[in-house]
Amino acid sequence: MPIDFEVTCAIPRSGRTLNNFLNKLKRFGADTGEIDAILRVIAQSKESSSRDLQTVFASLKEMGKEVPACFGVFVDRKRENRPYRVGFLGYNWTIGGIRVRVEGEEPHNGSSLIKLDEVDFTVVGLDELLSMTQYYLRDPTTVTKWGMYNYHLEKPTGIRVAGSAHLTSYNPLLGCDVQDMVGFFLISESGRKRAMNLETLSRSGQRVFVKGRYTGIVTAAYPGLKLISVEDVEDAVVGAEKGSVGIEIVQSGNTLKRKGLFLHGAPLFLSESLYVVDYDRFIQNKALQKLIKTLKPVGYFEDSRIREFALWYYALEQNLRDAWLDKPPLSEFFCEPADVENGLRPYRLQTRRWKPDDHYKKEDALKYIQEAQQKLQMCYHEFANQYGR
Repeated sequence: MPIDFEVTCAIPRSGRTLNNFLNKLKRFGADTGEIDAILRVIAQSKESSSRDLQTVFASLKEMGKEVPACFGVFVDRKRENRPYRVGFLGYNWTIGGIRVRVEGEEPHNGSSLIKLDEVDFTVVGLDELLSMTQYYLRDPTTVTKWGMYNYHLEKPTGIRVAGSAHLTSYNPLLGCDVQDMVGFFLISESGRKRAMNLETLSRSGQRVFVKGRYTGIVTAAYPGLKLISVEDVEDAVVGAEKGSVGIEIVQSGNTLKRKGLFLHGAPLFLSESLYVVDYDRFIQNKALQKLIKTLKPVGYFEDSRIREFALWYYALEQNLRDAWLDKPPLSEFFCEPADVENGLRPYRLQTRRWKPDDHYKKEDALKYIQEAQQKLQMCYHEFANQYGR
């Protein structure tokens, strides 16, 4: 049979990124009914997961013709008992006139598939990208924002961040959609309500809980920490002795707040869903070029992203309130002039190999940072007036 797609894309087979990305495809002409049916199945699949494989296969068979044939069975490794579960396997959509095969994968495998030259692009967070591709970076410890990633690529690879996918989901606290930004924060249990930071903890050889996939990132930045790999960082901190700490991905802070935990300072890095493209394929594939242009990756300093960043910060701040200790100012949180030296530049997709050199747009970047910090404050005050402090 002839190949019925022009571009391949890998996305997580379950979870928020899958939901947000498929919902976004509706804006580009993908069938709304199909996508809603797919998302209903994915929403139910968590509850119908089972350690008995035949039970899950039976539930997959019962779906019949009521939903698109795009599902498979996988092992849900995020759960301690590792149950079998129905997840998104793959489907073809036409986006901007381009036939696209969208394939479900483990979240971290998107980065691996780009690295292995097996897909054209993927939707993946900076946290996942860093955990899988540190080997290619000059200094992964300084890549604290995704705008720095391409600059630090040194070893031969086609991996490139094209920009933010600008995926959003509903935030019940504010009653509106908020972009899927997250921070990799230091957290502690309620008995340790005082300011602390990773530098101090590293010098003292503190024991710190962290998910196994992030141990390489943390060790590279703070080699003095005694890392303990766990399945659930928050539960590990809650169940351990007083004074225990962990490093965890935080988006809204809801589970942190529910478990009585505290957030400390600024994150080790910021992350959000990104379009990560195989640049070598991009140069050769006109359909991929057209598709990426259609999807419109958002640049780090674009007004829409600045607005979403201020909204995410405001939502996290309002949700956690006094549980966020030593909270950094919004302007410093977004970026600082020192970030320019680490490659935070306003590059475009027209930039050769999407990789700025040491001098590329340094002056422009400093101007963008100053403007961004002013815009952030304006947006923040707007949200404070709109939603109430």
